[in-house]
Amino acid sequence: MKGKLRHEWPDSFQVRWDFSAESMHLSEDGVSSDGYPIEDYRYGEANLSEIDSKLHGVSRRSKSELWSIAPHKVAGVIEHWSKGGLVTPPLLAISVGCLVIVGGNNRLAVCRADDQERIPFLFEASQVADFARMLTSFKVLDVEHPSQ
Repeated sequence: MKGKLRHEWPDSFQVRWDFSAESMHLSEDGVSSDGYPIEDYRYGEANLSEIDSKLHGVSRRSKSELWSIAPHKVAGVIEHWSKGGLVTPPLLAISVGCLVIVGGNNRLAVCRADDQERIPFLFEASQVADFARMLTSFKVLDVEHPSQ
């Protein structure tokens, strides 16, 4: 799988998101579910191109850089989705006026390579107004835990 272009991925590949409360902590890579404050977070979505245009430098990754960082993780995301698995949306935050990826850079990289137009993401509920100001395509997802 490593190094393959999008047209070489399995035909079964399809992006499927996991919005379940019990998986929410997985948006933040490596964090335990013990005491994870799910009530402090919301799901939103925005155009991936707009998200990319606002990302801070350390969070940026172009479509052509898909395999340049953690290729084993990128391959794992592609394989998981190809087998029908669900993946939690990435966790985004606004810090010091900059949009950053807290968890899920590889998930976003795979979505870029797949030409996904809109991306759901997890964010701190206290930042709703900040996201609305920064991303004109942003909207809070209406359902507390939507299913796909």
